[in-house]
Amino acid sequence: MTLSGATESDRLGDWSETDWFDLSHLLGVPAGNALLSQRDGDYVRVPLPEHRKGMARQIGIALERIAIPNQVHDNNIELAVAGKVHKRTDGLFTADPSVVLSLQVADCAPVFFHHSGSGYRGLVHAGWRGLAAGVLVEGAGFLTAQGVDLDQVQVAIGPTIEMVCYEVGREVVERFPATVWRSNAQGRYQLDLVAASQEQLSAAGIPEENIRSVGVCTVCDSRCHSYRRDGERAGRMVAFYRDGISAQHG
Repeated sequence: MTLSGATESDRLGDWSETDWFDLSHLLGVPAGNALLSQRDGDYVRVPLPEHRKGMARQIGIALERIAIPNQVHDNNIELAVAGKVHKRTDGLFTADPSVVLSLQVADCAPVFFHHSGSGYRGLVHAGWRGLAAGVLVEGAGFLTAQGVDLDQVQVAIGPTIEMVCYEVGREVVERFPATVWRSNAQGRYQLDLVAASQEQLSAAGIPEENIRSVGVCTVCDSRCHSYRRDGERAGRMVAFYRDGISAQHG
């Protein structure tokens, strides 16, 4: 999705406007509410927080509304607080329409949750370590604890490294069911993060038909940042998840 084209006059310091993946339709929310930035910019000279600030300004989000997990590849889920970086956390949930959820990825999956009845939204960082620790089960459990009916929850899995590109060792696949990985000709293994996410969410009680993937591989698709492809030179794709009502006024 292109919200606006980047031109020299649009530049904000050393940051210029980005294009977006819009996952809103997978969740049944208004367009422009569940967004992930596409590959952009200089992440060597310009630090990630400056990119996030520029992106937020591009789509009309006030910085004080944003809540961010600091992402430690574990399973801690918290209630989001506007303007806060949540320590040792990989997922945030809120039913407050004034709060905007954000995180960053470069092969791990950004996983968006939506429950229209309660207004709860969630955004979870799900790499192999987090999935092995049950981060999506914890996310579903957080919603259950708030009285949310999981049968009505919609989930969208954003761009992530897909099975064909994700070679790992036995120490990784040993932590997953055999249904989400296969051996390869090199004596190593291919892990399917999308299937692992879907199985975990379904086992937690979210109906399979409510779990959708955007179907974009971060390694194969040049619109994506990918640590596996680009190493230390990789930037990050930044997710923003705002409420359908608040999206009308930034």
